Amino acid sequence: MSQAAPNRKIAFDDLVACASCDWLHYRMTIEKGSRASCARCGHELYTRKPFSVDRTLAASLAGIVFLILSLCLPFLSLSRSGVSSSISVLDAVTALWASDMRWLGLLSLALIALLPTVRLVLLAYVMTRLRYRLGIIPSMFSAMRWAERLEPWAMAEIFMVGVVVSLVKISDLATLSVGPAFWALLGLIITTSLISIFFCKDSVWQLLTTRSA
Repeated sequence: MSQAAPNRKIAFDDLVACASCDWLHYRMTIEKGSRASCARCGHELYTRKPFSVDRTLAASLAGIVFLILSLCLPFLSLSRSGVSSSISVLDAVTALWASDMRWLGLLSLALIALLPTVRLVLLAYVMTRLRYRLGIIPSMFSAMRWAERLEPWAMAEIFMVGVVVSLVKISDLATLSVGPAFWALLGLIITTSLISIFFCKDSVWQLLTTRSA
């Protein structure tokens, strides 16, 4: 990448700043599957991932399905002395609410279910309109911004780590078996990881700005 000349008047969209050192560069067209790096510190400026829209759309739709299944189906079954019971993620939230731990229940519901759902729906909405060329509308820009803001708060994988730790601790007290919701949540974590691999923010924003012009 080349540094932007200080005395030359150019469009704002033709410049890109390094997120690490703030060095300004001219935005250049790169080949699919490659990336542009900062000339000063080597930090990644932007990428051009192949089939980003199609793959992100597929992963987002799969994530929505996995998320619905993880909330509705039994998550964990526990049996001891001939007595067995099963619980779902929503049952756990309801139990926290009933035991005067309402803030913890609401926080768990938001981080495990609501925020991941909203982010996946926003991504699916934007990618669907781009994939099928349904036209660029202002709500797509807002949807993209919120999808990026919600990314750090979608913590299904943190919940899964907590579940595994709990399973190890109580495995000596009773017989445990994981339900279909456990595997659905694992599938959600995998699809979320795939979205982070497939999703090319710069390419999507370029499509939004060029097609809306």
